[in-house]
Amino acid sequence: MGVHENGIPQGWLFADELIENSPSRKAGMSSGNEEEARRHGIRLIMDVGLKLKWPANVTIATASVYYHRFYMCHAFQDFPNYLTALGCLFLAGKVEETPKKCRDIALVAKETYSAFLPYQNLVDEIMGIERVLLQTIKFELHVEHPYRYLIRYAKVFELEKMKTREIVQTAWTFANDCHMSTMCIQWEPQIVAIILLSLSLRVSKVENLQWRNYKKEHKYWWDQFVLNLQEEIVVTAGEKVLQSYSNVG
Repeated sequence: MGVHENGIPQGWLFADELIENSPSRKAGMSSGNEEEARRHGIRLIMDVGLKLKWPANVTIATASVYYHRFYMCHAFQDFPNYLTALGCLFLAGKVEETPKKCRDIALVAKETYSAFLPYQNLVDEIMGIERVLLQTIKFELHVEHPYRYLIRYAKVFELEKMKTREIVQTAWTFANDCHMSTMCIQWEPQIVAIILLSLSLRVSKVENLQWRNYKKEHKYWWDQFVLNLQEEIVVTAGEKVLQSYSNVG
């Protein structure tokens, strides 16, 4: 799922070995430092985005995907993460039809991140990195997110209405927090939704789940949406999500 068997990216999805050999790693950055650089950039996207009242499940999510894609093509050593994050926000705002003036983005960013944005004319710098970003992602601007699949897939659970709502809300929170990780460039949004709903069911201690549209050939509830998705993949990916909370510094 997500990549061809030989590890070559399928679209903007990357195998583990490609992420482990990213441009930043090849340029000498350690795994831990790269993960930290990714988190810090996404944190800026979230902080600035929320202050500008951008929706987390649309504009902020799209900016986060752009950011992770960008650093699969460039090294952090060559493009500062905070500036790139602002360029991703600026572009995502226009793509998702929630545009903000570049100077407003710069002003909000300077309020909290001035020490990390030592530019005389930040507006020009943001516009400049946006041009690099557009070329990097080859003007492939449309991004699909897992949120709508969380709602759609959960409708098959044979649970009380309030319990289903709780499961979706927890999975939704996981989806927001997963912007920090590379999950969006490893799995299709449909599979991300399955991983996060399964994790939500697990942490909510739902056992012996029954589901609608059951067929004998379906071993798991998600088989009616994505066939041949192994339970081991779903569980392992969910474990990584939980582990990411303890890794945040």
